[in-house]
Amino acid sequence: MYPTQTSMQPSLTETIGGGLGLRPERIDWMLLGCAAALIGLGIFFIASASGAGEGWGYAGRQAVFLAMGVAAFIAVQRADYLTMMRHAPLLYAGGLVLLMGVFFTRPINGARSWFDLYFFKLQPSEIMKPVLILTLAHYLIYRESYKRLTGLLVPLILCFIPMALILKQPDLGTTMVLVPVVFAMLYAAAARLWHLALMVLCGAGGLVGMWFTIMKDYQKNRILAWLYPEKYRLSEAWQQLQSQTAIGSGGFFGKGWGETSQGSLTLLPEKHTDFIFAVASEEGGFLIAALLTLLLCALAIQGLKIASRTREPAGRLIAVGVSALLGGQALINMGVALGLLPTTGVTMPFVSYGGSSLISSLICLGLLINVGAKQTIMLGRETFE
Repeated sequence: MYPTQTSMQPSLTETIGGGLGLRPERIDWMLLGCAAALIGLGIFFIASASGAGEGWGYAGRQAVFLAMGVAAFIAVQRADYLTMMRHAPLLYAGGLVLLMGVFFTRPINGARSWFDLYFFKLQPSEIMKPVLILTLAHYLIYRESYKRLTGLLVPLILCFIPMALILKQPDLGTTMVLVPVVFAMLYAAAARLWHLALMVLCGAGGLVGMWFTIMKDYQKNRILAWLYPEKYRLSEAWQQLQSQTAIGSGGFFGKGWGETSQGSLTLLPEKHTDFIFAVASEEGGFLIAALLTLLLCALAIQGLKIASRTREPAGRLIAVGVSALLGGQALINMGVALGLLPTTGVTMPFVSYGGSSLISSLICLGLLINVGAKQTIMLGRETFE
């Protein structure tokens, strides 16, 4: 069941924000400003991290990805999010087809996670992130069944299927990113706390089971390297230790732009993607590391503020899901760089190099701006309780 519009409204898309357009006063400019600052810093440090002769090439490609992402952002923020949510089952089915399709592609870096389109490598798991948020909102809105323990089965299955396919690629990092999204949206929909606690216990048991069943040897070694870094310092723990050294060596003011090529991260692979935080910390020091952290925190907080002031339940769920996604992904990326979490291939939202990641983040930003700016007048209860 979807919310119904008042008789005073000629159509569902006629919102206070003015149809498909957005009034400037209804746009969350702080949210946009934080995202723009993160993107700018990202391109700046991508150019440095990629090395002499290649840096501005990577930065140029990131600028092309940015143009593609901005186009997706404009399309999403101008559409009616309720209409997008109604089409969530079709989007979900399409996402699953793409996730299964990558198993027939050529492996890249030992994983089948991308479609090589020559000019662009499309990663379906990134596109599945906003799609899963819309799908969960589509299922949870106005339903009561998930408040029973057995009623959690359907939303968990909806999440488990794409997560299992992503894990099979294998891509443990993206799977980890989706976990806080599921919990945050169920919590926002007023699922029972003891049900969620039971899910945590079951999840912990599931991790133990994964260790003996589906986890690859290199994934096990990454966890062991995280627990015993000195034992694996010349193998699986090398990235983790080099990243920590780089972050510490930056001091308060940093070594300066371009000094990564002479620093601790000289031979570290993927430093312009998964370890961009270490690059920024070495070159910009504590000041830049703190700035990135504050911008990411402000982004998540602004998203939660949008959720708190949104009286339309589907929009509230979408805002919570996007905030949990961007905030959780940032925490995992920084946790890996600082050695607080095992090494996983998780990018920093808006900052790390990667077309699919940047486009996915901008789609999520478009959903947030959409929900915050279009306060649709609806007949319906304000809370789930």
